[in-house]
Amino acid sequence: MKRLLRHPIYVLILFGILVSTIAKADTWDNPIVKTYYSDNKEFKLIITPRKASDKYYLWDYYKSNNHPQTKKVLRKKEKFMRSISAQDTVLIPCTGELYRIKGTDSVLIWKRTLLNDVCPVNAIIADDGSSIVTIDNWYSKGYGVNVFVVYDENGNAKRTYKLEEISPFSLNDYLMSISSIIWYDKVEYIENDKIELVFETRDKRTKIMIYNTKELEFEK
Repeated sequence: MKRLLRHPIYVLILFGILVSTIAKADTWDNPIVKTYYSDNKEFKLIITPRKASDKYYLWDYYKSNNHPQTKKVLRKKEKFMRSISAQDTVLIPCTGELYRIKGTDSVLIWKRTLLNDVCPVNAIIADDGSSIVTIDNWYSKGYGVNVFVVYDENGNAKRTYKLEEISPFSLNDYLMSISSIIWYDKVEYIENDKIELVFETRDKRTKIMIYNTKELEFEK
């Protein structure tokens, strides 16, 4: 092993092999509007991802003045700033709309901005509409402060969690991809105020935990 470590190229190859056994390649489609239903089909949640024009991020970059202050860059900035419209400077955050389904009609209960930067990866709804939970962040499952977010009957965010705050396992125990931590097998309401989370490691060990949406905590 000492002889191997004297040759950096072999160390890099070995490191690459080790990483490839842990982190899997992944791809993400662009987020789209998604509709989720409660198990009893009496409620539906429509989540619309964050929207911005193609020019928004370049405008935001130039506006920040974090770019190089060279004549060439400043000329490009000036030309670009003259070409944009007011609409190009608007960022519409991710929103959620909860509806009660009555026959062929849908009655809006609430519409609110969600905490996710782009949008959540998944969402579940209590059968009585008393709460919803969003799970993970688009482009980065398992990362960020909004891995598990609880909203009440009015769409107010009541609790938000990082994965390390709720996981019964070390984060290193989970299957990982380049962008994400694959941390659960199932998350679902088992009662109107109780959610069952089934955590699963990469070697298929599981742990079931119950979250109480009224008490806003995990049951012992």
